[in-house]
Amino acid sequence: MRAEAILIQRPERQHPAHRLLFTTATLMAWMVWISLWLPLATLVAWALGLRAGYVEMVVREHGHGGHDLAALLALAAACALLMFSWSSYNYLRFAHLERRRRSRAVDRRAIAAALGIQQETARWMQRAPRMVLEFPEGGEVIHRDENATPACALAC
Repeated sequence: MRAEAILIQRPERQHPAHRLLFTTATLMAWMVWISLWLPLATLVAWALGLRAGYVEMVVREHGHGGHDLAALLALAAACALLMFSWSSYNYLRFAHLERRRRSRAVDRRAIAAALGIQQETARWMQRAPRMVLEFPEGGEVIHRDENATPACALAC
């Protein structure tokens, strides 16, 4: 089995139940992966003093206590709203633009001249859905047929 056969090239053709199952399995795998990192995240947060800040601001009620924490959460929510607004604006502006241009067709004569091959071989190359070309040290181009094991020169 080749590796390309495993990949789904057209996910819209996949049955919705399979797509839901694979999406759920992927989500679960990511959740397990993230949960493995939680102890390290806790250690880093502790090292940065977040726990000490929480204890000083809320538990011991220095200053305004919970009011300072509420103000901090309100500022975080405002920043999140601002970032969401900006990303939504960019999505609406750029989401449906096609920025890729189609490549122009290469002339058979240009292919033949660049590779030093005959016109008939260049015609075959343009129509072939897939091919394997090798460029050894000597400078000649070698076409490896997928069915045959030995390599043959492109002129054959």
